[in-house]
Amino acid sequence: MTPQTPRYKHYDLGRQPAGTVVEVALSSINNVRLMDERNYRLYASSKPYKFLGGLTVKTPAKLTVPAVGQWHLVVDREGLPKLANSNVRTIQPGHKQFRVQEADAVDPQKTGAEGEAVVAGQPPSEPAAAAGEHSPAVMGEILKELHQYKRIANTDALTGLANRRAFDEKLASIFAPGQPHRAALVICDVDHFKKFNDTYGHLVGDKVLTIVAEILLKHARDDVFVARAGGEEFVMVIEGRDAAEVLSIADSVRIALEQTPFRDEEAGADYGRITISMGICMKADATDAKDIYSKADSALYASKKGGRNRCTVFDAALQAAS
Repeated sequence: MTPQTPRYKHYDLGRQPAGTVVEVALSSINNVRLMDERNYRLYASSKPYKFLGGLTVKTPAKLTVPAVGQWHLVVDREGLPKLANSNVRTIQPGHKQFRVQEADAVDPQKTGAEGEAVVAGQPPSEPAAAAGEHSPAVMGEILKELHQYKRIANTDALTGLANRRAFDEKLASIFAPGQPHRAALVICDVDHFKKFNDTYGHLVGDKVLTIVAEILLKHARDDVFVARAGGEEFVMVIEGRDAAEVLSIADSVRIALEQTPFRDEEAGADYGRITISMGICMKADATDAKDIYSKADSALYASKKGGRNRCTVFDAALQAAS
């Protein structure tokens, strides 16, 4: 019989002063709950309890201990398909940092007063634990893990491209002071994507998205930022190129995708060609990230309206029409 996936991971934070920051890095969306001793015991016994925190999308998350006492942190998958990998550290007032060891993942339905999870090794407040945590090797490992969790948090699970969160950060960065003037946003939208889903099912639809991602990575240049913004929408942020060069890059991707066959040789199925419509806006024609996105979206709409499978660059005529 296959064992059930544990419902939560428990971190015994030990005795913490008020103001301690608890930093939690997650590999996927999960619930993060900070509890005192009494409420953790209630939680572990599946009784009503109180906590700080909740559903955590962005990582690392930070919670602050409100009062001195014994504190516990729980990462759980309630309402979610899987339990995330997690990394926890406490930052006490005065900047003392401790990495907290994780207890075995447990199911609260199967634990009682004598079967609660206990922290593995010394609690972080013990001198033996604190001494080692300040070594460069340990701190380097923590930073490495945090960078890995950030990379996971910024990656689209289906395509392996950067996700919407990473895209928003990148788009904002091109408008930061001191950034090169020449930059562009290209929004790409798969034509008739709903038809693929409705006709052949979501597995085929997912395959369409992965093919688009592969073509974008293969035919966009190495210095082009590529992301899946959501659904069937992809984006490219291109820096250091003028409008003609940006249009050339976008068109080469569009043509490569149009010429890529989409067949299932084993099943003998031919799903037809995949095409995308594109909208382009240059940084020089926008005031900020929100404005460039809106104008590239207007150009994308013009491509759709003009027959799809084409690129449109935002210009004064489009602005007058919008």
